[in-house]
Amino acid sequence: MAQRQVLHGLGRSIGWSMGHKRQPNSTTVRYSHWMPTIAKSDYRKSVDPKYNKGMGYTYEERQRLSLCGLLPPAYRTMKQQLYAVSESFANQTSDLHRYIFLRALRQRHERLYFEFLSKKVNECMPIIYTPTVGTACVKFSLLHYTALGLYVTRYDKGHVIDVLKNWPHTEIRAVCITDGERILGLGDQGANGMGISVGKMDLYTALGRIPPQFLMPAVLDVGTNNQTHLADPLYIGIRQERLRGPEYEEIVQEFMDAVVEVWGPQTLIHFEDFATPNAFKFINKYQDCYCYFNDDIQGTAATGLAAFLGVERISKKPLQDHVIFMVGAGSACLGIAKLVIKELLKRNVSEKDAYKNIYISDQSGLVTKETKVMIPDLKPFCKDMPPMNSLEEMVEKFKPSILLGATGSAGIFTEKVLRTMGKHNERPAIFAVSNPTTKAECTAEQAYNFTEGRALFCSGSPFPPVVFNGKRIVPGQANNSFAFPGVALAVMCTRPFKIPDDVFLVAAKTLADYAEKHYPGEEKLFPTTVEACDVAFDIAVNVAKYFFDKGLSNVFPKPDDICDFIKQQQYYTNYDSSLPPVWEYPELPSVPLPDEWEKKTKKQRS
Repeated sequence: MAQRQVLHGLGRSIGWSMGHKRQPNSTTVRYSHWMPTIAKSDYRKSVDPKYNKGMGYTYEERQRLSLCGLLPPAYRTMKQQLYAVSESFANQTSDLHRYIFLRALRQRHERLYFEFLSKKVNECMPIIYTPTVGTACVKFSLLHYTALGLYVTRYDKGHVIDVLKNWPHTEIRAVCITDGERILGLGDQGANGMGISVGKMDLYTALGRIPPQFLMPAVLDVGTNNQTHLADPLYIGIRQERLRGPEYEEIVQEFMDAVVEVWGPQTLIHFEDFATPNAFKFINKYQDCYCYFNDDIQGTAATGLAAFLGVERISKKPLQDHVIFMVGAGSACLGIAKLVIKELLKRNVSEKDAYKNIYISDQSGLVTKETKVMIPDLKPFCKDMPPMNSLEEMVEKFKPSILLGATGSAGIFTEKVLRTMGKHNERPAIFAVSNPTTKAECTAEQAYNFTEGRALFCSGSPFPPVVFNGKRIVPGQANNSFAFPGVALAVMCTRPFKIPDDVFLVAAKTLADYAEKHYPGEEKLFPTTVEACDVAFDIAVNVAKYFFDKGLSNVFPKPDDICDFIKQQQYYTNYDSSLPPVWEYPELPSVPLPDEWEKKTKKQRS
C-alpha cells in the first residue's frame, strides 16, 4: 500500500497553492506544475448597497465577480425582485414593521429600494414619511442599528468641519439638517429626529430621482427637553437639556460654514423641523447668503398656496376675495400666509387689501395688536380689533371661505365649526394639515359629513376615501412631498448660490396647474401621490427655467432643452452590466533584448 504523504507547515500551504493531482488508487499527492495566481474580485464590493443587484447578477457576472456559491443559483429580474419585496412588505404585521423592513432593504440593496418606492408610492409614502415616520422618530433609539446619517453634537463645536469630513461620500450636493426640536406634531425628539432627515432625503431620490450618493441626512444634537428620552437608557442622543441662546446659534453658524467649506457654496442646505422662532430667525439670516431653504415654512407654503389656487379655480372667486382663517401661528400657517401675500402683491393688490382678509389665531386666540408676538414676521397679520379666543365664535364672525389648521391639536375643528363653514359657503375649503393623522384638526369623514359632502378637504397625512350619500369622495393630501423634491432637483441641476421666495411661487403654480391640466372638469385640489414623480419633474423644469432666466444659475451655457438637461442628471435604477468594458488592442511592436544579456543569463543558470 502506498504510504500517504503528510504536508506540514509552509510546504502544505505551498502545495495547495500549486497545481496538484492525485494518482488513481493512491493517497499520495503528486505536484505537477505551478498555477498562476488569480486576482479574484472582492465580493464585498459587489454586495455594497450602492452596487448590489442581489439575484439580478447574471451568471457571467457571478463568475467574474467571485459571487458563485454566495448567491442562490436562481436568477431574478428587477421585476421579480420587486414582486418578492412587495410580498414581504405586505406581510409585515404593522406599519412600523414595514418601516423597519424598508430601512433594512435600503441598507442592503439601494437600487431595488428606490425602485420599489417609486413604483409603490401610494403604499410607501405613508411609511417612510408621515404618518409612520412620526412613530419611527419616537422609537428611533430602538430602531437605530447602522449609520443612516451624520450626527453633529454640541460638543463638536470648533470641529464640525472634521465631523463632516468623516462622511464617506465626498461629493455632497444637498444636506437635510434638523435639530429635532419640533418633529411633525410630536414635539422635541432630539437625536431621534434623524428619522425625519432620512425620510426627506429618501423622497429626494424616490420622487425627484436625485442620485442618493449626493445626499446627506444630518442631525444637530444640542440636547433635548423630552423627559421621556432623557430617562430612556437606550436613548441615542445627548442626555442634557437643550442648548439655547448664543452658543446654540454659534454651532448652527459653524455647521453652515463647514458645509460650504467642505462641499462648496452651491450645496443645498435644507432645514427641517426646527422650532418656529428659530426657523424664522434662520431663514431671515441665511436665505440671501446660502443655498438654503426651510421646508416647514417654504415647502409648506408652496403646497398651501397651490391648494388655495385650486379653491380659486373651483369656486371661480379670485383669491383676494376669499376670507382665509388660519388656526395656528407656527411655521406652516405663517409660511403659507406670507406666500399668499406675495402672490396677491404680484397681482397688483394693494398691501392693505392683501392683508385685510387673512386672519391668524394662536393658542391664546385671534392674533391682534394686543397679542404679545414672539415672531416679527407675524406682526403684519395682527388685527386692530378686540381679542377673541373661541374658535367657533371667530368662524361665525369672520365667515371664512378657507379654514386651515396647523396646530397639532386633534379635533379642534368641531362639528359646530364645520357646520358653520358649510352654512356660509357653497364649497367650504377645509384644510386639516397637522401631521401625523392622529394630530389632524378633523377627519375627512367629519369634514364631509358636517358640510353635506360639499367641503373641499385636504389633510397633511392621508385619510381613506369617504362615502357620502352613495358618492365616493377621495380626500386630497396637501403634502410637502409634492413641492420640495422638485425644487431640490432644480437647485442641484442649476447650482444657484441662493433660493429666492419666488421659487416657491413657481412651485405652487406648477402644482396647481398640474391638477387642473390632468383633471379637467374635476374638483381636485391636488394630484394623487402616484403622480408625485411627474409633479416633481414639472416643478424642477419650471424652477430651473426661473433660475436660468433670472441669471441665478451657475451652469453655463444655458441648455437648449431643459427637460433633457434635467433627465440626464437624474438617478435611474435599471441594472446595467456590473463588469468593466473590454476592448481590443493591436499587437504592439517590441524590441528584442540584447544578446549579451541573454548569454550572461544562461551562463549564470549553468
